[in-house]
Order: sequence, then structure tokens, then C-alpha cells
Amino acid sequence: MRFISTFSVAAIATIASTAVAFAPTVIPKSVTSTCLDVTRRDLLAVVGGCIGAAAMTPQAFAASSTTFFEPEKLFEPAQMRQGGKVDLNSAFVGDYMSFPGMFPHAAGKIASHGPYKVVSDIYKIEGLTDNDKVQFKKYEKYFTVNPAGRAFNERINARVST
Repeated sequence: MRFISTFSVAAIATIASTAVAFAPTVIPKSVTSTCLDVTRRDLLAVVGGCIGAAAMTPQAFAASSTTFFEPEKLFEPAQMRQGGKVDLNSAFVGDYMSFPGMFPHAAGKIASHGPYKVVSDIYKIEGLTDNDKVQFKKYEKYFTVNPAGRAFNERINARVST
């Protein structure tokens, strides 16, 4: 709530100082005087500009309640890709496009099943063709199996069945 009120004050001050800049001004006759001749309009323009500049500091945005720009903190280190290998439990179908012959059929079979405990579990998938098994064997060294967790659940829940 503090962020909203600080931002509102800054926005109003900025608008007010901008409006003053476009208002017609009367140029007074040149009179020498020892007193300080400041009109209310000039004073408000200066004060409003100072308030607007002060309110737009990074500290005004530090109290933001959004986490959109913050990196995701809820990850499991055990599920992170290791050694450039593709984790069978967390990879989406599109992750297999870098392996010629795997996409879309063989990759779809892997992504639609699981969780896997070892890489060789992919040979137990029902409905595999001989070509799928050849592709699995060809790229087996590029696969790894990390513990199934949040990434596996998100992958399975994101799938659209036909």
C-alpha cells in the first residue's frame, strides 16, 4: 500500500509541474528590489518538481509486492540439467528437437510417460516402434534421469490430451 501512495504522490506532482510549464506566464516589468519576488506558481513548480524527482527514486519501487521480475526461487537443485544432458523426467517434447529422428513420435512417447528411475526405463514404454528404439539407443548417452518432482508434475499437467 505504501508503494501505491508514494507512486500516486509522484504522479500528481509530475503532472502538476508539467501543467505549470505550459501555463501562460506574465513577464513582469524589470524592477529592482531587495525583496524576494516569487510567485506562488513558480514556487509550486519548483517544489512539485523536487517532490516528483525524490519520489521516483529506486527506493520508491523497492516495496513492490510483485515478484514478476524476481527470479524463480522454488527450484530443486536435483532437477537441474547436469552435464548438458536432457532429463527424461522434466523435458518437454520440444526439448528433443535437437536430436534428429526423435521428434515428434519418440519424444512424445517419452514425455507422455514416466516418471523414470533409470534411462533404460524408456525401452519399457508401450507402443514403441523399432525406429523409436533405434533412436533411443542412438541418443541414450545424452539422457539422464533426475528425481521426478515439480518439473515432472508441471510437464504432465501442461499436456493436452486428444
